[in-house]
Amino acid sequence: MRSRLKLLSAPLLLTMLAWGYNFVSLKMLYRELKPEAIALSRFLLMWALLVVICRVRGESLMPAKEDRWRVLLVGFITMGVYMVLFLSGIRYTTAGEGAIVLATVPLITPLLAVLFRQETFSAPALGGAFLAFAGVACVALESAAPKPGTVVDIWRGDMVVLASAFVWSLGIVLTRPLLKRYSPSQLLTMSMPGALPVLIPYGLMPMLHAPWSNLSPVAWANFGQVVLLSGVMGFVFFNVGLRQVGPSATTIYQFFVPALAAFFAYALLGQSLAPLQWVGFAIVITGVLWGSWARQRANARALPQT
Repeated sequence: MRSRLKLLSAPLLLTMLAWGYNFVSLKMLYRELKPEAIALSRFLLMWALLVVICRVRGESLMPAKEDRWRVLLVGFITMGVYMVLFLSGIRYTTAGEGAIVLATVPLITPLLAVLFRQETFSAPALGGAFLAFAGVACVALESAAPKPGTVVDIWRGDMVVLASAFVWSLGIVLTRPLLKRYSPSQLLTMSMPGALPVLIPYGLMPMLHAPWSNLSPVAWANFGQVVLLSGVMGFVFFNVGLRQVGPSATTIYQFFVPALAAFFAYALLGQSLAPLQWVGFAIVITGVLWGSWARQRANARALPQT
């Protein structure tokens, strides 16, 4: 008998909620700290907290010898290269274009998952991803306030964000097999040293020169959110969802992030929502549900009947 299809994942929904709010949180935090300083300090605090969590749970922090380089490669890609590319790209492009370009992750990941023979190709699932992408475009384009910069700067930013989307998708596909042998928190913790060669040159000096003693209570609260909710909880829960439903069904949830970011900006920063954005919300939810259902059904058909 086939296993029951899992359409919604609570860990993934909580992760997208935290990552959606993260855009507003970072916008307030950037008033007092540079992105480079946030990147490295957040990483170091996350790593320390995750080590404590793994120790309390009695989990080893030493991967098997045959997995060692693959685990470090995952950290290098997902916590290092991706983070630097994303923060660098967003600095130049507009918010709307950046959100749309990054929303190509759920379109790239299924193709990589098929290429790595982790999943079967599903045209309906890909159709759901494109539908959700259209909803993201409605939300992001209406909410985007152009940043100062030339057309060349914006184009360069878009290309860097697109590179970050591909890198994140690749990291997701490489992570999936390792989650069969390690818990989500254990794998994340073991992989983090792989990001140090990227993040130390990127963020060390800005972190050391950051005005930590002069930060406002609001900045500290948002920094705590960035570390604990969007950081530790977000990445661990993302890996939990990845183990539950697979790469394609997991990444399609990321279409929620730009829509939620626009909603939180409306609720907390007073930025108005246009009618087209509400339509975009509905399209995103429809596309996510449709794509998740189609992907789960395709994978269930591929499993042997019992």
